[in-house]
Amino acid sequence: MLSFNPKTQMKKSILIVGLIFYCCSLFAQEQQLQSLITQYGIPGIQIVCIKDNKDQNFNIGTIGNGSHQAITANTVFEAASLSKCVFAYIVMRLYDRNMISLDTPLINYIGSYERFDPADQRYKKITARMVLRHTTGLPNWGDDQYARLIFTPDSTYSYSGEGFQYLQHVVEKLTGKSLNDLAREEVFIPLGMKNSSYCWENRFDSLSAFGNSVDAINGHKSQIAAASLLSNAHDYALFIHALMNGTGLKPETYTMMISRQSGGVWFNHRITEANKHVWWGLGIGIQENETGDWIWQWGDNGGFKGFCIANPNKKNAVIYFTHSGWGLHITTEILNAFFPGQTWWPPIWIGYEFYEKNNMLIFWKELEKQGYDRAGRIADDLQKQNASFKIPESDVNDLAFIQLRKGKKKEALDIFKYNLETHPNSADAFEGLAEGYEDIGEKELAIKNFKKSLELNPKNNYAADRIKKLEGELKK
Repeated sequence: MLSFNPKTQMKKSILIVGLIFYCCSLFAQEQQLQSLITQYGIPGIQIVCIKDNKDQNFNIGTIGNGSHQAITANTVFEAASLSKCVFAYIVMRLYDRNMISLDTPLINYIGSYERFDPADQRYKKITARMVLRHTTGLPNWGDDQYARLIFTPDSTYSYSGEGFQYLQHVVEKLTGKSLNDLAREEVFIPLGMKNSSYCWENRFDSLSAFGNSVDAINGHKSQIAAASLLSNAHDYALFIHALMNGTGLKPETYTMMISRQSGGVWFNHRITEANKHVWWGLGIGIQENETGDWIWQWGDNGGFKGFCIANPNKKNAVIYFTHSGWGLHITTEILNAFFPGQTWWPPIWIGYEFYEKNNMLIFWKELEKQGYDRAGRIADDLQKQNASFKIPESDVNDLAFIQLRKGKKKEALDIFKYNLETHPNSADAFEGLAEGYEDIGEKELAIKNFKKSLELNPKNNYAADRIKKLEGELKK
């Protein structure tokens, strides 16, 4: 005889209802993310959200660059500057083993460095701590010969990939190992990051989001601590789990790594309210908001954009990768999709999204509703409704390029034209319109506007190059 246990049946029903609710919630979030990337013309996105130390995976759309290949959990992206966090973790592990000091001048370890101007003695002050907290005085990237100091070391903050390259050179000499070998020993193998490498591996042929042409492969052979990591959101989430838990580091070392080491006022960059809420630790950024301190880093390798942020106390995090120039314009919306009701300062601080985001989204919505050819009238109406309403030139230019990359060429031209009408003496506005004309094959109009841009800004080498190329094509 079969027995019926109402308590057992109730538990099963609760579990089923809970599972249905969870699946519906994931589907709703996926639809929200799909709508977001479609709006910005982003072909696909790979996301891991960590909530209460548990992972949710989203693989949406295609790898980009015209490919129809779907993104999977194994798709490998350029992690760009998210490379820096992994390298910093390696350095802190070496520090724990007394293999490197954070405060000894790095030049003491190697004697000289070819990227430094030998006439400038200030380089001798640079330490590993300065590199990791971005206070070396080095530019983000120098020229072909030198990385010249832009201020005296440790006098202020300025983000620097060159600093990480210098520290990589020191670490490789101290250990006698390449960056990737160190990464495999210290991070990838211990944490199970099977699809991560600082250089190309043949197994990436069928996994990469950047293709496997000879040029692509050759372009990924260099090992660069600041930017060459190839990885995916799944692998990077394993690293973030370790970072949130302090895995592999002495407690005092971990605390030092995620503590405020330098302020968020970036040398020669714009000052916003975000500067009051952003700092840098040792190899990773820090933001403070309503829920406490979050550690974070953004990545930008041109066509590849990525972002990670984590709250070590709550064990919450988001990691995402895209193959799109607009991948960082959506950071705030992505974070709000998973952890709403709080302020996200990093997107404002790094300045990748619209400067006047709320205004631009209102403007964009009206353009979609009324037509892009009515841009000027729409802007006037919005300004009449709210005297403080403003939409910066750079934001409007970004919106035009978003439409252009989505293949909405008429809409893009309408916005480029509106921007030029509003800013008739802007080299950037003329350049934007020139690119719009070039994209639709109107080469003579493109040349005309590139020339006007160059006239207004004689240092615009990009415009000069485009003029030369287009004039050459017209002569054929």
